[in-house]
Amino acid sequence: MSTGPHKPPSLKQGDTVAIVAPAGIVGKESLDRGVRFFESLGLKVKLGPSVMHRWGYLAGSDQARAKDLMEAWTDPDVKAVIAARGGYGAMRILPYLDFDAIRQNPKILLGYSDITALHLAFGKEASLITFHGPVAEIWASRMKEYNSRILQQVLFGHWPPGDLELPASEAASKNASKQNAPKQVPDQRTPDPGTLVTLEPGEACGELIGGNLSLIASTIGTQWEIDTKGKVLFIEEVGEKPYRIDRMLCQLKLSGKLHDAAGFCIGSFTDCDPDPERPSFTVQEVLEQYFVGTGKACIANLPAGHGTFNATLPLGVKVHIKAPSDGVGSAQLRFLENAVS
Repeated sequence: MSTGPHKPPSLKQGDTVAIVAPAGIVGKESLDRGVRFFESLGLKVKLGPSVMHRWGYLAGSDQARAKDLMEAWTDPDVKAVIAARGGYGAMRILPYLDFDAIRQNPKILLGYSDITALHLAFGKEASLITFHGPVAEIWASRMKEYNSRILQQVLFGHWPPGDLELPASEAASKNASKQNAPKQVPDQRTPDPGTLVTLEPGEACGELIGGNLSLIASTIGTQWEIDTKGKVLFIEEVGEKPYRIDRMLCQLKLSGKLHDAAGFCIGSFTDCDPDPERPSFTVQEVLEQYFVGTGKACIANLPAGHGTFNATLPLGVKVHIKAPSDGVGSAQLRFLENAVS
């Protein structure tokens, strides 16, 4: 088996994509909204037979969810498999997947959050480039045009190697609407979403790997344990208190995963505020304790994860990160190769 990453074919208008539910329960209204979005891109949408099933908090039994995914993956008409949503449950289907068939049929896998379990397994078992990006259910009117544009550029192959495009600066947008408004200076405590921030200065190069921190930590000790050696580790999280984030990062540190990584990219940590009634570190303070002073480049405020902005990131491609010591405004995440063939 080749040691290099396998790049799936890009999408083109008229292609068929399959939406399956490998994890949590999906609502019909949100699923319909996702179908309409992908159809608006000129794609045909096929739904997994079990996509609307319910079994406790899961979208059907483990075997049914795995079967849906494998049937979509081995269907020659399907060019991409898109997760309907995350939630919880993707890890439970890993023992039921046919990784030989996945390896022999490279195609696009898109999703984030709990779908991190699939990204890690597909990368490890099939050396396949997969895509950390929006799931089908979140394409409401509130979603940013930025998310849609990056997704289309990446999956349709219009996205050349180079720096990750960032959202338009909110400060710049506000200034543009006020001709005589004074120039605004980014608040380093709450960085502008159009700005990458240095946590630890330096430069690093390697394959981008990672996703949701909870899922990354959960792979430790399994056959799909994350391999960070010489790679750039990306993490994001939602709904976890700082002490829980601390615990997961400590697990990665004690297991050698932070030591092995070449560098780090920190995405959004959404709704992770401490309990105001209890003494606590902030999330920012926890991140600083693990990444500042390591001597390994670390950039933060990456527009990816559970926040408003969620850029589609190809996992498994080579990237270069630059984290200048000036802290704000000049950090870079540069992709060094195309993500699709």
